[in-house]
Amino acid sequence: MFFDAHRANESESKLNLAPVHHVNNRECGEKLPMRVAVYLADQNPHRDRSLGITSMTRSLLDELSKREDLQLTLVSSKSSFGADGRTETARRLPFRTDHAIGRIISDLFHPILARPVSDLWYYPKGYLSLFSRPSVPLVGTMHDAILQHYADYYPETRTPHAFQYWIGVMKNSLRRFDSVMTVSQHAKIQLEKFCDRHRIQTPSIRVTYESSSWEFHRKRRWPKRDEVVHLASSAPHKKTNHLLSMWLQLQREGRELPRLRLVGSLDDYGKRKMSELKFVSITPPLDDESLVEAVGSARALLLPSEIEGFGLPALEAYYVGTPVCYVAGTSVGEVVSEAGGFGAFELADTTSLFQAIDFALGQSSKQIESISDLLFSKFSNQIYADRVIQTFSSVLGR
Repeated sequence: MFFDAHRANESESKLNLAPVHHVNNRECGEKLPMRVAVYLADQNPHRDRSLGITSMTRSLLDELSKREDLQLTLVSSKSSFGADGRTETARRLPFRTDHAIGRIISDLFHPILARPVSDLWYYPKGYLSLFSRPSVPLVGTMHDAILQHYADYYPETRTPHAFQYWIGVMKNSLRRFDSVMTVSQHAKIQLEKFCDRHRIQTPSIRVTYESSSWEFHRKRRWPKRDEVVHLASSAPHKKTNHLLSMWLQLQREGRELPRLRLVGSLDDYGKRKMSELKFVSITPPLDDESLVEAVGSARALLLPSEIEGFGLPALEAYYVGTPVCYVAGTSVGEVVSEAGGFGAFELADTTSLFQAIDFALGQSSKQIESISDLLFSKFSNQIYADRVIQTFSSVLGR
């Protein structure tokens, strides 16, 4: 991996505030790589709600770093993702951004503090400060409009002020990005509805999809255990508690079920519900290698999320030979396409969940392999990076 292979030494990872002088060979007609500054200081995986964005960013940057037509400058902080990585140019802000003050300062002033020589700024997390305005084109990946979904259906999860602030940031970002990328047609529809609702002129939104570093595990296979796996979360839209309620109902109906292994964490309600279940276990969050093995050795992955931008775990599960059961009508169906459609179920119907699991467990390794190959042909790191670079080129008129 790119970030594992290159460790920043202190002299290069610290912020360089000295003026940068360079010869502008572009004026002489020489074709040089696109210079792209990537804002990473707003990604603090140890406290962020969405780890999938950091996973996507890592995979994308690993691939972009190989391209000779691109020169990256990573702008990170002392606490953020990318702080230990480096490219030809690196800028590390000399403070942490995993608290409110540092994050606000970074979001507001990172173009002034970092001062990269760039043709374009790229924001993988999709948020622009309400006030900061770099002087070059701005491109962002906006993954979904789940924040609005939470404001509508789970208002207790944040303060009214927090919702007001972050929805304001979303509105500002959609207005000011020169180009918006998103990760599925479902996510594009979410963003378009958000614009209509808030009376924002809908920008040009390109669907680039996304990719995963799990593609490097595609040819690995593990002996299958008689269990299915769910990545447990206390986030309401992930529907872990609802899944446990459905599982309990199926058990009470006398349905023959495999063992259910939860990987992650439960809230108090989930813990109480789990105490009523048989043959259900929970494992704390795992490191990357252990998680790959846990999913790869399962007979199916249960993904009961009611809304997703992309549904990265579904792609990753098929890469390691595990079929997926997912909620019908979400972006996951778009990702796994018709070939994996047998795994869809309705959240309000326990019988449909049982049928989806039954179908998934009945899939042959050859059928699963075929779906894995199909997904790789659509969502590989190389293809994803190509789509992103095409967007950059379009914005710059190249």
